[in-house]
Amino acid sequence: MQRRGRPVTVTTPEAVKADREKIRRTPERSMRKMAKEYEMSQGSMRTIVKDKLKMIPYRMQKGAFLNQKNKTFRMEKARKLLAGTKDGSHLTTLFTDEKIFTVEANKNGQNHPIIATDYQSACEKGKILNKTSHPASVMVFAGITADGKTPLIFVDPEVKVNQPILTTDTDHGPTSKTAPRSSYQRDSRVVSRQFSEFISAADWPASSPDLNPMDYAVWIYLSEKVSSKNYPSIKALKTALIKKWDEIDDDYLRAVIDAYPKRLKAVIKAKGGSFENYS
Repeated sequence: MQRRGRPVTVTTPEAVKADREKIRRTPERSMRKMAKEYEMSQGSMRTIVKDKLKMIPYRMQKGAFLNQKNKTFRMEKARKLLAGTKDGSHLTTLFTDEKIFTVEANKNGQNHPIIATDYQSACEKGKILNKTSHPASVMVFAGITADGKTPLIFVDPEVKVNQPILTTDTDHGPTSKTAPRSSYQRDSRVVSRQFSEFISAADWPASSPDLNPMDYAVWIYLSEKVSSKNYPSIKALKTALIKKWDEIDDDYLRAVIDAYPKRLKAVIKAKGGSFENYS
C-alpha cells in the first residue's frame, strides 16, 4: 500500500542539527514559528524537537524547585486538601492572592515556551528581558469562588507587604469560605474570625502557586488581557484592569475551580513534585 502524506524527508540529520543549534542559542522559541521558518509542518517540527532531540517546550510559570522534604510535605497536604473537596467545599472556598502589575508590557511565560530537555534546564535558560529597572506599578488583591468574585482591590503603596491586610496565607493559599460580596473583608484577621471553616497557612502546601486558582488561571488570564501593551499612567492601567476583571464571567470561574481537585491529584501523582499537565 502506498504511503500517504508528506515523505519523511524534512526531518533530516541536517534539519535536526540546525534546530539543535538554534535552540541552544535561543531556547525561548515557538515550535509554530520554527516550523514556518523551515517551511515544514508543525507535526514535523514536533517530531524533531520531541523525538529526535528529546526536548520538551516548557511553559514558564511561578514556582520553586522543591527538595525531597518539601515534596513529601506538599504531597501529604495535597492529599488532605483533596479529601476535603469530596463534599464540594472547594466550590464555595474563597481563593485569594495578590499580584503586581506594571505600566510596561510584559511577556507571558505561557505564550513563550522554553525548549529544553528538562524543567530545570528550561528555568536556567530563561532569558532576562531588557526593561526599565523600576517601572510604575500597582499591587492588586482579589479573590474568586466557583460562582463569584471580590472587587478588584488596589493596595496603597505605603501598605507594607507583611501587614495582614492582603491575605492570611503568605504562600498564596486560599483564605476561607465565601460570604455575600457585601460582607467581604479586606483584613484577613476579620475573615478568619468571621468564617468557621478555614484553610490555614499551615494546611496549605508551601511553594504551590500551581494549586491556587488565582495563580494558575486568573492572574494569567488578566495578564494576557492587560499586560500586552504599555500604559501612559497608573490610572490607565487601573482602568484596563478593572474593565477586564469585570468581564470575567461565572462560567470561567467554575471551570477554573473545577480544575483545582485535578491539580491536587496531579501533585499526588507527581509525588509532590512539579507537574506540567493535569488532565
